[in-house]
Amino acid sequence: MENKELKKKLSNIQNLPALPVVVNNVIKLTQNPDSTAFEIAEAIAQDQTLASKVLRTANSAYYGFPKKITTINYAIVVLGLNNIKNIVLSTSIMAQFPMMGKDSLFDLKDFWKHSLLCGIISKKISSHIGIKNSDEIFMCGLLHDFGKLILYNFLNKEFVQALELSRKNNIALKDAEAKIFGFDHSAIGALLLRKWSLPPAMVNSVEFHHIPDESPNVYRTTSIVHVADYLCRRIGIGNSGDNVLPELNKKAFKLTQLNSQIIKEMSSQITREFKTATGFLYEGE
Repeated sequence: MENKELKKKLSNIQNLPALPVVVNNVIKLTQNPDSTAFEIAEAIAQDQTLASKVLRTANSAYYGFPKKITTINYAIVVLGLNNIKNIVLSTSIMAQFPMMGKDSLFDLKDFWKHSLLCGIISKKISSHIGIKNSDEIFMCGLLHDFGKLILYNFLNKEFVQALELSRKNNIALKDAEAKIFGFDHSAIGALLLRKWSLPPAMVNSVEFHHIPDESPNVYRTTSIVHVADYLCRRIGIGNSGDNVLPELNKKAFKLTQLNSQIIKEMSSQITREFKTATGFLYEGE
């Protein structure tokens, strides 16, 4: 299916969520180096529900700050703009899509566990190879399978057919989706994130996480998410509906500077961090 046909399909979905105005404003402010903590706090405070979720998440075990954070302004100073942007964006997205719900082939809680783990591993790999904006790459990992939420919520009948086809023929879910829809979750997820005007690096890492070699301009980020997704499947926490282990891109793996010993050492750290990070997940409820 050509991109224009995919756009038409997306536009025909009724009640497709839009990114809230307040969230849009906050993201723009955090991307502007001239913005002050006061301006960003003031923007978040316009939505009391969002402000409450930001404070709850900032105080969760995931961030592990010893002193209670009582104001948005203080949260920004302590956690930094990237973390605040991540909290605002993730809690907003999670609020718009159900956290609960279980199909025999697609468990939403398991989906979010897989997504969170991919975010954690993406951040860990980024730090390992010396990337400074590892917090932003966490979001790329968290949202890598975002398109599956759209398919599950708005094209459920066809998505279930794709899940069944994947299981029956033991093929990757993305290949089953392509047979049913003419596109896969990567394409439709990236399209909505692009519609929301999210950063190109985030959009491209979602669109090309299965094929990092084809990623324009952000090959490194996409490669990290690709490898993190693969390692998620090897660790076996959560499930995003796909029972076929994805093919690992050797060039992408080489870029991450990982080896079996480093992965073994990282795995115990990652599983410990995941246990403390589940509170981050459910702050979106």
